[in-house]
Amino acid sequence: MHVQGSFVARTRRTRGWPAAWPAWIVVCMPSAASAHAWNIPYYLPVPLWLYAYAATGTLMVSFMILAFAPGARVPDRRGRSGTRTKALRIPPSIVNAVQAASAAFVVLLIVAGLAGTANPFLNVAMSGFWIWFYLGSLYVGAILGDLHAFTHPFALLLRIAARCFPVLERGRYRYPPRLASWPALGGYIALIALELFGAGRPRDVSLFIVAYVAYALIGACCFGRERWLVHCDTFGLLCRLCAKLSPLKWRRGANGYVIVEPRNPIADMSRDAPADTSVVAFLTFMLSSTAYDGLRDTAAWNTFFWRSIYPHIVGVLPSLGKNYAFSAEILLTWQWLAFALVGVAYFLLFRGCCALGAIGTQSSSGGAFFSRRFCLILLPIAFFYNACHYFTLFWDQGRQIVRLMSDPLGLGWNLLPVAAPEDQVSAAQALVNVGYIWHAQVLLILAGHILSVMLTHAIAMRSGQMAGRAIVGQLPLLVLTIALTISGLWILSLPLA
Repeated sequence: MHVQGSFVARTRRTRGWPAAWPAWIVVCMPSAASAHAWNIPYYLPVPLWLYAYAATGTLMVSFMILAFAPGARVPDRRGRSGTRTKALRIPPSIVNAVQAASAAFVVLLIVAGLAGTANPFLNVAMSGFWIWFYLGSLYVGAILGDLHAFTHPFALLLRIAARCFPVLERGRYRYPPRLASWPALGGYIALIALELFGAGRPRDVSLFIVAYVAYALIGACCFGRERWLVHCDTFGLLCRLCAKLSPLKWRRGANGYVIVEPRNPIADMSRDAPADTSVVAFLTFMLSSTAYDGLRDTAAWNTFFWRSIYPHIVGVLPSLGKNYAFSAEILLTWQWLAFALVGVAYFLLFRGCCALGAIGTQSSSGGAFFSRRFCLILLPIAFFYNACHYFTLFWDQGRQIVRLMSDPLGLGWNLLPVAAPEDQVSAAQALVNVGYIWHAQVLLILAGHILSVMLTHAIAMRSGQMAGRAIVGQLPLLVLTIALTISGLWILSLPLA
């Protein structure tokens, strides 16, 4: 999802790829490279390939330290013996109040989209849903833990509805185990399709939320409230996955209290049972959809279509050569097809690397089981790339919360004591130095991939295999991690069309 304010850069092609280690020496040396952010020219201090090689070297060093350093061990999530950790106890009244507020916010989004202005910049439905409800839930979960599990607005809706219609509590049918989390993936695909191919109208957001509420009620009626929340709820699964990155664990205690206690996320994830194939597909789609969103509006991607794809279509159907209106429909069809192909390609790429890893460990379970065991290594990569992708959008639109809540329908209200327009910070004053944005994105991508390397090693060590085989099995996943690092930096560096 590109808006004005998203950072893009472009680097010149350079012949020859020097060795990785000299990149550490020259990484601080200035060099010519062009980039743009907010339509402001920006020159990278060094060419993009130096960033790529420096990131590659960092990942390789991290892998070698974990694999060969004698003191590198996976920490035990139970902590040291005799050590007591302090836990925070949250009263149920506070949790219930936050959940009620989140449900009221969802109702506000529906009303604003249906009854408010059609201007997406003045209606709270657009920023409220995409920035605060969708992205905000993911980022809060990754930092503070699975708060969403206790404040989920749709869970409150189903609980209230189940009191009126008891069938929603139990459901009419037994949930088929083969479905696993595939319904949640279907909802996720619909969500991203709305983001990528929707018209950007507040009304569309409201209709999507209404459709999701109907989906929740129908699913609960068929399989029961708890089953729907566990297997079919897209937002619930997204938040549960991102919360695995958090150093805080949330659980229900006695008398309705919620207990929040520290934990080691790497150790906890390494102990998780192998996930279902549907979760593998969910994580690969989480990564591929963000990558495609960043790629589809770039100059390189559009040039590829108009110079490499469209001429072949016109060659088969010459009448389309002068029908410029129909060419837009062809472009839209190509975008849908590419959206599907990129998702499938990421899934097959991960499965292929896992098959090589299974061969390297001489495992009899095969690549499918290997991918289910190691699929969580995609989580930090996908999450941090998501944070990079929406970095400027979150900064630009997230700070509008007070103004939009003061006038949620965009009808000229002033419900909250906000500053007058002339006293507010101007768009130019709110801009962040473009160099800071680029380097923050580089560091975020690198941090996600380093966590992925650490998690790969932790899972391999927990599997009980011989050290040599475990290291060999990690090599294909290390290559995949390096490839994703370079491709992520490359996509972020491309100029918009």
